[in-house]
Amino acid sequence: MPLPNPWRFIKATFTPPRGRSERTTFSLGGRPIHGRQPAPPSEKTGKDRAQSGRPLSTSLEKNERLLKQVFHIPATSDVVFRNITCSVPRLKVTVAYVEGLAAFEKVFGSVLQPLMLLSPLRKGVERNPVKHLKDALLANGQVEEKATVEELIESIVAGDTVVLLQDRDRALVVETKGWEHRPVSEAVTERIVRGPQQGFVEVLRINTALVRSAVRSPDLIVEDISLGVRAKNRCALLYMDSLANEKAVAELRRRLNGIDTSEILTSGILEQFIESSHSLLPLIMSTERPDRAARYLMRGACAVLVSGDPFALILPVTLFTFLQSPEDDYVRWPYGNMIRAIRYIGFLLALYLPGLYVAVVNYHPEMIPTSLIMAIAASREPIPFPLSLEVILMYGSFELIREAGIRIPSPIGPTIGIVGALLIGEAAVAASIVSPILVIIISVTAVASFTLPNQELAMYTRLVTLIFLIAGATLGLLGIASVTYIMLCHASSLKSLGVPFLSPVTPRRAQSSYGVPVVPPWQAGKRPLELRPKDTTRQPPVARLWDKGEILKPSTRASALETGSPARGSQEGGQRGAGQPKQGTQASGSNRGSSPGEDGRHQDGTGKQPA
Repeated sequence: MPLPNPWRFIKATFTPPRGRSERTTFSLGGRPIHGRQPAPPSEKTGKDRAQSGRPLSTSLEKNERLLKQVFHIPATSDVVFRNITCSVPRLKVTVAYVEGLAAFEKVFGSVLQPLMLLSPLRKGVERNPVKHLKDALLANGQVEEKATVEELIESIVAGDTVVLLQDRDRALVVETKGWEHRPVSEAVTERIVRGPQQGFVEVLRINTALVRSAVRSPDLIVEDISLGVRAKNRCALLYMDSLANEKAVAELRRRLNGIDTSEILTSGILEQFIESSHSLLPLIMSTERPDRAARYLMRGACAVLVSGDPFALILPVTLFTFLQSPEDDYVRWPYGNMIRAIRYIGFLLALYLPGLYVAVVNYHPEMIPTSLIMAIAASREPIPFPLSLEVILMYGSFELIREAGIRIPSPIGPTIGIVGALLIGEAAVAASIVSPILVIIISVTAVASFTLPNQELAMYTRLVTLIFLIAGATLGLLGIASVTYIMLCHASSLKSLGVPFLSPVTPRRAQSSYGVPVVPPWQAGKRPLELRPKDTTRQPPVARLWDKGEILKPSTRASALETGSPARGSQEGGQRGAGQPKQGTQASGSNRGSSPGEDGRHQDGTGKQPA
């Protein structure tokens, strides 16, 4: 048996193989999408859904026996089967639900009470009892007909109530979800000072409602997709129909429908299933903030929410997305640029500072001023360990303290920081185990790593810092430069759902306003071009119409809401409305607002309200 070539393995790890088939590489360009595309939910007919499982029988006893066998009755005690005789229409029904997942108030008020008490009050005659119960009796906002056993099982475990009917091969599913969950509270992992404070919870429909409350547009599409084969879970694919790239949405839908595993319970597992490259760099961003997910949806990206997990997956993304915080856009743009610059500096310090310290002191002491190198040498004179081993021990000790502070109960958490500071900062220096300068280096590295707003990027930084440390201790600055070159080549070869990972720097997108700097909001006229949205224009070149003495017509806003497209006027006659004169013209009755508006109020030629 031939032995594998280690050099090929290392090369394939950091650089993609050349000459790959274009059908196996997804791109937002002209390349075709590999594999069979699943049809959107709107294109699936009831016949297709009925053929995906075992059909129900016309025998009520047989259907009830089959469901009890599936749920292991009587071994299972929380699944309730209730036999009822409905008076109008005269037939036997069986109600099934899971106690604890279904709210009993909804079950009693929407199912049991109408069937047992209120059915004689409905005098209408309906030949089809299923239609009569659905349209005239069951008082609930969501009542659906199901024809297969698998659909009933999925509904019961989701918290709904199933109503089986005598002599009918159709069952009714009533929405009665009501399990205990924590209320909407502040986001834990992405805290900000100014801006919305709400965070996602573990209930899927509450999370989609939070996003829809931020994006109040009928253009927002929420698709439900089933995950897992044995333990089914639901996820929601969110995107703006008039903004998101169709190929990106189709590819993401294909990946979600192409997962063959027993269960997917969290977004962290789903993220590893749908990412295209298993790299140290994260290619999918997770966020706990509904406002952040809404902002990326409005830029043309897609979001995935998983039931039972309070995080949303955002893709496609770039490297600079992980270094951005929602607060950068909520404060005035000069402050946002300053905060973002500090974050970039912290990212570089967390990566390079320990490795550069070891490389310069061991291999390039001539780069340090004489007084400083003498101070370093004097502080290291009583230390019995080599510099590289000393830095690795200190860095490992800091990681131990950080991990212990996360895992222990919160009342004891601050104690670990105090003990770690006393142990490493004073006792280790007094015992001549580490030098005081090294304590400063590790402390600055730790503080710099805390400035990163994303957990995935912070985990990447913790690992790569150790790689740079080993490279600097082995080859000096040459090792750090070599590792930097390899990682830049690797990052430039990655794509997040068809978008180059280093965009908009490479490939260069000069018109993109969502790169490194924070631009004023009235100048952010373009959406990220690297995402290739359907509508690249976010706003016209002059968005502050009040500078010209104009306002946006209410009719334009109404038409934009109806069509789902941005409010755009004609390009010849001005930015809003047709027939507007140019700035500075004196025309009575022709300027915007000179005629009465929809609210009956008049405006003069300057755009001011008359007294």
